[in-house]
Amino acid sequence: MTRAGYELPEATVLRESEHWQIVRPPHSLTEGHVALVMRHPNHGGHLTVNMAADLIATYRIARGGLHAVLGCDGFALSFAHSWQPYGRGIGEPSADWGHRPTIHVFGRSRTERLKPIRVMALPVHDRQAPISPTEQAELDRQLTIAFANADTTNSPVILHTTDPSPCDGCAPEVERDQELWRSDGVRAIRPRQPLLDANILVMPLRHVESPGSLHAHEIVSYAERLREVRAQFARRYGASGLSCFLNDGTRAGQETPHVHVFGRAVDEPQNPFELLAQRLRAR
Repeated sequence: MTRAGYELPEATVLRESEHWQIVRPPHSLTEGHVALVMRHPNHGGHLTVNMAADLIATYRIARGGLHAVLGCDGFALSFAHSWQPYGRGIGEPSADWGHRPTIHVFGRSRTERLKPIRVMALPVHDRQAPISPTEQAELDRQLTIAFANADTTNSPVILHTTDPSPCDGCAPEVERDQELWRSDGVRAIRPRQPLLDANILVMPLRHVESPGSLHAHEIVSYAERLREVRAQFARRYGASGLSCFLNDGTRAGQETPHVHVFGRAVDEPQNPFELLAQRLRAR
């Protein structure tokens, strides 16, 4: 995609809705890697309720199709806010690709060949295509069919085990010790072990097991909270944008959809994803 236009000639469109496309990125990192891309530029910079509702439906379709074709029962999502990857791109799903709002979705399964976090830990230029072009074309054909037939409800994918204990986000000490502010059904909290100063979590006030179960107004509130976080991080830490990720389902190690948010800048002293990789290796 060029900066002057809004076509994605290097990506394969697998399904379109009113506001969003499900595409195969030009450099997919895993078999289950697709991207949700806004069809038209949003000049106002604000997500509307209709766009948010369509995004939820499109994500559910992507999730259902990946489950039907690849058996995915967990999902990782990655996106940027006012930020373009630079340099080696460690920890991020793509280099400078696309200038429309984009959410990268990674389907996770028991038989997955590659873990997305391991691929993204490599510099962009060291990443290899997960499968051959012939296999990719056949997989995309199957996904296109599955997306066309996918249900938009939560029922096609079993994401969670039954656990009567409260999740980490619902524990009373979260509000007491970690909550920073709340607004319109969404709150920002400080992680128990932040990777760096410019690091918070954004999550819904009500208990929700999956981002696919969020309401449209909650998605809009998420977007507004991220705008507020970006402004605060710019003032306090000199951040020029945000890198964000969240997980969906026990396969992805998630029990409530909190968004991990990191402030980013070209002259940042440390890449938060490199710090995260170091922490994971230490474990």
